[in-house]
Amino acid sequence: MTIFYPDVFSGQAGISFAGCVIAVAKATEGTGYTNPDYASAKVRAANAGAFFCAYHFLHAGNGAGQATHAFSVVGSNVPLMIDFEPEYNANGTIASAPQVTDAVDFINEYRSLGGKTYLLYLPHWYWQGNLGQTSLAPVINLGMLLVSSDYTTYSDTGPGWAAYGGMTPIVWQYTSTATLNGVSNVDMNAYKGTVADFQAQATGGGTSQSGNGSGSGSEPTLTEGDTGPAVQTLQTRLNVWGASLTVDGDFGPATLAAVKAFQTQQNLTVDGIVGPQTWAALNQNPGTYPAPTGLAVGSVTLSVTWDAVTVNGQAVASYTVEAVGLNGEVYVRETPTTNSVVLSGLVPGWTYNILVWANGGPGTPLHASIRVTV
Repeated sequence: MTIFYPDVFSGQAGISFAGCVIAVAKATEGTGYTNPDYASAKVRAANAGAFFCAYHFLHAGNGAGQATHAFSVVGSNVPLMIDFEPEYNANGTIASAPQVTDAVDFINEYRSLGGKTYLLYLPHWYWQGNLGQTSLAPVINLGMLLVSSDYTTYSDTGPGWAAYGGMTPIVWQYTSTATLNGVSNVDMNAYKGTVADFQAQATGGGTSQSGNGSGSGSEPTLTEGDTGPAVQTLQTRLNVWGASLTVDGDFGPATLAAVKAFQTQQNLTVDGIVGPQTWAALNQNPGTYPAPTGLAVGSVTLSVTWDAVTVNGQAVASYTVEAVGLNGEVYVRETPTTNSVVLSGLVPGWTYNILVWANGGPGTPLHASIRVTV
């Protein structure tokens, strides 16, 4: 199986991770910058049931000092990816060009502090040009795993999977112009394996590879009566696919019914047992949900309502509603769990496009809209 997931920077503050099984967000840069949206992004990923990773934008020089700063923000419980590429001045010239030695210094210090860093985002063009096609043996020897960058049409055999510097990518960042839950120009990545595979590699590196992301790992098999965090993950994923479960970690009759409905929808064996095939289907991003219709605005306070969307008889987990100005800027974004919301904080006399869609993961199209002047 192939998983697609986003990584986001500080300019995409507030982005929803609904429908994502993995989410990566910028935490730090250099020796002093911290993304003000980092802590909130971590919470949003947890609420979406996504496995969360941070990343640090590496500068040239003082790798150990950068590691100290990054660890002070991220800590020991969240895996960290190193973003290894140049920083540019406003005029387009390179302000900082990190080298392999900077990455090595960062890795060694970060791990000595108790941090987990095993993913190395290093674009092919930077390795080929700025780094002079240098050997990446120093980071290979530290168990680092390559995240490549090649913006082109994705396929499981595409150019982003080609090896360089002695490393074969386990992740390919294939676009920087995706739309995720209404936010444009999002970096999207592909990983050939399960979420469990990715988690093992992001936290344990090359020494814990299970088939190099080939999908040989799996989440635990679950049945009615089970409890705990794995059941919470199951319930969250079922909600993304249209269920309306309480995420309480208790695999009871309601969860069993939702599992069987999902298995029926996916043409799987309908036994209520959540094994590798059911997990693999759950961890994919859903297709488009049916369109909400009957969108209406009740008053100048912008009490917005629309026809509810159901999938297999279950209400969708949530919607996204945005008030977008005529300049294209999003002024209000809400994610209600029912088919109504009150939008506040808008400027009297302004005209807004009110956009609504049922959340279903990356690429879910807009389903309903109306233009109003408040």
